[in-house]
Amino acid sequence: MNPAPADAGILFVRSEGDSDRFRSTIAASPENVVRSDHGTTLGNAFGASVATVEHLLAALAISQIDNAFIEVAGPEIPILDGSAAPFLEGFETAGLRPQSSQRSSVEIVEPVHIVDGERAILIEPAEHFSLKVEIDFEDCLIGRQSLSIALSDAEDIARIASARTFCRLYEVDALRRAGLIRGGSLENSLVVDGPRLLNGAGLRDSHEFVLHKALDLLGDLYLLGAPIRGAVHAIKPGHDLNCRAALALYRQLHPSRQAAAV
Repeated sequence: MNPAPADAGILFVRSEGDSDRFRSTIAASPENVVRSDHGTTLGNAFGASVATVEHLLAALAISQIDNAFIEVAGPEIPILDGSAAPFLEGFETAGLRPQSSQRSSVEIVEPVHIVDGERAILIEPAEHFSLKVEIDFEDCLIGRQSLSIALSDAEDIARIASARTFCRLYEVDALRRAGLIRGGSLENSLVVDGPRLLNGAGLRDSHEFVLHKALDLLGDLYLLGAPIRGAVHAIKPGHDLNCRAALALYRQLHPSRQAAAV
């Protein structure tokens, strides 16, 4: 990761290994989402793509980093420990540089409701950002969890940043056949098998599952490139729903893009 000029935004620079012969830039934007199945993948018109961007984007959102060049050698962002905490540690070690441009925000003027059966993301106007997330996995150990997060609270930030990705054991083979979670292991993912957690070290937080869903949502919404000023309520969210909400907000902010899409 390298500094970028003010107002440049978050830009992924995709390459193959150490070769400079193939380098392609992909802007972090809801319009550039090409896949949102068990992770968020961005792509551009030249066929370049970068997968699993959500944890890094969440770390950027938490750290209030608006402009950066992110050089990626390979098809996806490293999973590291399955959370956003290693990225935050890296930012702290490298240090942050304030820029002269005023920081913008996404003000919610009209409500955005994305509903898919029992799942929904509701974004309402509010003076400050708030995030409430509810999940329901009654068929296994995860069960029902809900919580509200305040990014102004250091303890809440630490909890959400350290929450690891998770899946159920029966999903693993199907995900690998689809080319996903190739770097997944018990070292960087929580794996649930019915009533059992297969990770011997246990959970970092009793609400780690819903905290990670909140982390994913925070990262996907940061595709907008700025913090949201509004109240976000997510019911059974996933990357597909998150990215649809981000795109709806983006088109609300850029009406001409909505007309072009129609």
